[in-house]
Amino acid sequence: MHPILFEVPRPTSWGTALIITILVALGLGLELREQRRTEMPVDTIRLTVIALFSALLGVIFSLGLRRWGPVPVRAWGTMLMLGFTAGMLWAIRDVRDDNQFDTDYIIDVTLAILVGAIVGARLLSVALNWGHYAGTPSELLRVWAGGLSFHGGLAGGFLGGALLTVRRGLSVPRAMDLMAPPIALGYAITRIGCFLNGCCYGAPTESVFAVTFNKLANTGVPGIDLHPTQLYAAAASVLIFGILLAVRQRVKVNGHLFGWYVMIYSGARFIIEQFRRNASAEVFRPLAPLTIAQTGSIAIIIIVAALMAVSHARAKRQ
Repeated sequence: MHPILFEVPRPTSWGTALIITILVALGLGLELREQRRTEMPVDTIRLTVIALFSALLGVIFSLGLRRWGPVPVRAWGTMLMLGFTAGMLWAIRDVRDDNQFDTDYIIDVTLAILVGAIVGARLLSVALNWGHYAGTPSELLRVWAGGLSFHGGLAGGFLGGALLTVRRGLSVPRAMDLMAPPIALGYAITRIGCFLNGCCYGAPTESVFAVTFNKLANTGVPGIDLHPTQLYAAAASVLIFGILLAVRQRVKVNGHLFGWYVMIYSGARFIIEQFRRNASAEVFRPLAPLTIAQTGSIAIIIIVAALMAVSHARAKRQ
């Protein structure tokens, strides 16, 4: 497929000027928007400082491109950022009439979830595949090449978002429900990045859905028809996104919409893993033929269902 979408060339003098102009305009625009939102008088000194700082960033960025360019723009990272941006915009749309959450919170919590998700996804993947990474430590930071666990990302993203939410004095269960549909939407887009990158591929097949990754060596089986399990996962997440939107008004206990998301996704992941076994999914030997992700999905469904049952009973007593 296309692990690298395009390359950013070394900038010319005109290119450097354009980069600086864009960053200055963006910095000033965001600051003016904030000043209007808070009904502050226009602070020309602050605007000048922001303009100078933005210009400095533009110069540093341009010098970096000249020194290390051309810089490849990778498909997986691009789709990850598009996914988080789409999720963030959907959440901002949802809080327009909310008296507890606002746009600033959504932007901040999205960044917290992004950092937590990447760290958590990588840590769990490394822990589960320590034999591989212990022998090639240089691979530890190559997150764009694959090796991220959704369940680890979910745990890390939850922790990052929860810590920020608690610091703001807001309801964590309500925030979880608010972010469930955006997470499903963002994950669907990110999985398209996996397809373009060639990671998370399925087993060989003669199905009409088969895809051949001719140019990618990291599939291990170039030139062979494979299940496009990345697209299966993307389609499943789009479907889950629609389900969450359809049922969220009927869910009465805070935190349960997020719980339903986790359980439905885990069920879908269990099914999709059937097509990844012995390809990009490792079998969990103590429970063979289940894969590691299938084992985790079963455990998560049981744990989340139990927690939801307890919270539902508690809500009925109140």
